[in-house]
Amino acid sequence: MHPSPKTQMDYARHFRVALVEKSAVPQGAEGEDWYRYVLESNYAAITGWRRGSLQEITQHAIHCTEELNARSTHGLSHWALRRKTSH
Repeated sequence: MHPSPKTQMDYARHFRVALVEKSAVPQGAEGEDWYRYVLESNYAAITGWRRGSLQEITQHAIHCTEELNARSTHGLSHWALRRKTSH
């Protein structure tokens, strides 16, 4: 079976890392190594905050986009596949 060709809608749903930047410490949080990241598609933007180095947060953001894109492309995420195989 061959995968179906991507439609314009598929590309519109495709998330990418739009921004990773040093951030102020979120209210009530501790530490000084906070970053804000933004994941975008044509229809949505997701903003997250996380502690770590720029490289760690960038890798985390990339992993998140891969998971989101896997869900929209295949209907399954890495976690869903693990749940299915653990039963």
